[in-house]
Amino acid sequence: MTHEPKSSIFAACAAALALTLMPGVALGQPQQRPDPAAVTVSADENQAVILALAQTLRERFAFRERGIAAANEIEAMERRGEFRSARTAAELMALIEGKITPVVNDQHFPVRYFGPEAVAGFTDAPPTAEELAEFHEEVRLRGSEIPEVRWLAGNVGYLRLTLLLDTPPGVEKLAAAMGLLADTGALIIDVRGTPGGEPAGVANVIGHLVSERTATVRLEVVSDPSQNRTFHAEPRTPGFAGKPVYVLIDEGTGSGAEEFAYDLQAMGRATLVGQTTSGAATPGGYRPLSGGFVAFIPMGIVSNVMTGTNWEGVGVPPDVEVPADEALTHAHRLALEAILKDATGVRRVIAEEGLASLDQPRD
Repeated sequence: MTHEPKSSIFAACAAALALTLMPGVALGQPQQRPDPAAVTVSADENQAVILALAQTLRERFAFRERGIAAANEIEAMERRGEFRSARTAAELMALIEGKITPVVNDQHFPVRYFGPEAVAGFTDAPPTAEELAEFHEEVRLRGSEIPEVRWLAGNVGYLRLTLLLDTPPGVEKLAAAMGLLADTGALIIDVRGTPGGEPAGVANVIGHLVSERTATVRLEVVSDPSQNRTFHAEPRTPGFAGKPVYVLIDEGTGSGAEEFAYDLQAMGRATLVGQTTSGAATPGGYRPLSGGFVAFIPMGIVSNVMTGTNWEGVGVPPDVEVPADEALTHAHRLALEAILKDATGVRRVIAEEGLASLDQPRD
């Protein structure tokens, strides 16, 4: 599962702000990248890319022993000449996918060709104030990745999230969306197909669902312990702490979106409806290799504070398994049934109307 950045500023800033639980946000690459099938490479250039990849894994991979072992195996492959036959960047990426990806064995690991210009602009430095302002403006103009907020029949709230980012516009727009749904009796949050986010962004959303400060995940970065930290969901308003919550998931739910589902499931705070998620848990970012190639290197180890583990390689299983395209209807029914357990007066009448609408024949 990969998620490609939407613009150079979006990409550069999202990565510099924090290790992301979402591959694809680390370099300031242009929106239109060179076609790797049209880029010729030599045997020497191939060797440089492969050796740079091995060294990067040795230095940066989250699981140090695995990174060293993978680097040694990759270097042995290179000595055997297993990558020198590639004549284009696309062919080299195909060889890496077939030979190296199984060795690295992490759902967040791809190698991409962005071109020398984009790679030359790579920096570990944080974004400038101007870049940060542009990034926040882009997030704002993209609706803060909240494309849909609506009422469902029976007074159930529906919220669609396409990324979970920790930005001022995101915090502001999420609070506004929650405000629109404040009078609903239950909440459905849809992260089907959502490729990820960052732990602080996940905590922001969970903050609207809890009544007290709640630890979510612990991040450890072996190559830079200064980045180690525990994330907390701080109670936010409007609050939904006393209301039923349902989260829609599928195999396209990845990384930070998986953390969101996993954390809520571990807390017993939400019912997950749909299909098991993709199973990508190791945060990181793109690192430059050679000749315009980059690799997304998993650099952090994330673990839920309650379970002590994560969803890497196995995904997050739903509490209620249904086909992804039926998850919303099923969660809607569950939400109405939950409301009706103690609803009285007009709330009960409205919930009963909503339930009846689900049983009506559809064209």
